[in-house]
Amino acid sequence: MVSKTGKTLLAALLAASLLTACSKAGNGSVSDPKEAVKVDLSTPVTLTVASGLGMSVEDFNKSYGDKIKAKFPNVTINFIARGQGTTIPELVTAGIYPDIVFGIVSDIDNYLINLNLHEDMGPLIKKHNYDMNRFEPLLIDAIKTTNPEGNVIGLPMPYGGMQVLFYNKSIFDKFGVPYPKDGMTWDDTYELAKQMTRVDGGDVYRGFASFYGALLRDNQLSVPYLDPKADKMYDPEKWKTLFNNFSRFYQIQNNKRADGTSQTAEAAAFETSQKVALNANQFGRYAGFPAEMNWDMVTMPTFKEAPNTTGMIVGSSGYWFITKTNKNQDISFKVIEFLLSDEMQIEEAKTKANMPSVRTIKDLDKIVGSELPALKGKNISALTKMKPAAVPPARAQGLVGANLNELKKIVEATMNRIIINNIDVNTALREAEEAMAKQVEAKKAQ
Repeated sequence: MVSKTGKTLLAALLAASLLTACSKAGNGSVSDPKEAVKVDLSTPVTLTVASGLGMSVEDFNKSYGDKIKAKFPNVTINFIARGQGTTIPELVTAGIYPDIVFGIVSDIDNYLINLNLHEDMGPLIKKHNYDMNRFEPLLIDAIKTTNPEGNVIGLPMPYGGMQVLFYNKSIFDKFGVPYPKDGMTWDDTYELAKQMTRVDGGDVYRGFASFYGALLRDNQLSVPYLDPKADKMYDPEKWKTLFNNFSRFYQIQNNKRADGTSQTAEAAAFETSQKVALNANQFGRYAGFPAEMNWDMVTMPTFKEAPNTTGMIVGSSGYWFITKTNKNQDISFKVIEFLLSDEMQIEEAKTKANMPSVRTIKDLDKIVGSELPALKGKNISALTKMKPAAVPPARAQGLVGANLNELKKIVEATMNRIIINNIDVNTALREAEEAMAKQVEAKKAQ
């Protein structure tokens, strides 16, 4: 089966069209208030759950399984952790079809779409009188674009991919420089990075590091990889703006990125070396910071073209899916409905510092991370002060696209060539255009 997901994966309808779509039950919303269907929960049933993410059985049970059992005593959850021989494609090959799947949207081709496991949840949403207006609209926009029919094939989980600017307070204290503030621009941050990059007592202190692969994917300018109307890279001039913005930080003398081309090493340089002043990254990175590290965060620096706008939240957002082969879809829907309840999302916000996928929970500054000692006294408002960037326009029907992760690799490689190999940005962009064109042609040939 040839997946069409890549052609539209980080794309969505405009807000106005979303409002129109919300009145259509086929698109996953309830048109007329009706009493929800009664589901028989008295008969024992086993649901097999699998994930496109790496999660142990122990972690799954702690987060979800034990709570499902307490809520639904007659439902047994058989969670199959991803591992050697137990990825979802390998399970399907072995004739084992999960009833419920969860994973991030950027890898949905591999664990769902290509396997033809995805199911339109619109009829279930209507049948159970489920209120879709409670969700963050951008998250619903995004899932509609993962399939050519524009159906809601999954419901959004709480997410942790918000972008922030971390800073090492100890380094700022050492050199007597005022801490960063919320609302800085990228130009402000560049000047601060230059000021903080220095050699002291033989030690090199870098002014700036970043997880630029994710920041480019979920960029603040809503620039997609592929053109919405043609089989080519989207507007190279806009990509040039993004590449120039990030590459200038790595051209500051003594601010050379971590050795090699690995995104992992550069993303982790802030906490591993503890000699990096600023780190533009996803918020969830904080979980790996040493307990003794003296850090805080401010809002993501902004572009003049997109004031008060942080990065897109869809690239690393997770979803719950009910599969096409599921024989107990109504019970499965009730389980997912419970997992996405305000009660469960508030608990996850408190204990995991994930942002709720719904708009019905207020006072997030007081809730998010409130039970995590590592976040005590931190500037949690940096997560909520800015609006997420809009999802880019959808690719036109009939256009072939490539896997989002493959496109991400091309963009990362382009950035590496600019900042490591000193290739000029125009040459690097031409190479990226050629690589994306080859990716599209390869997809067409499948």
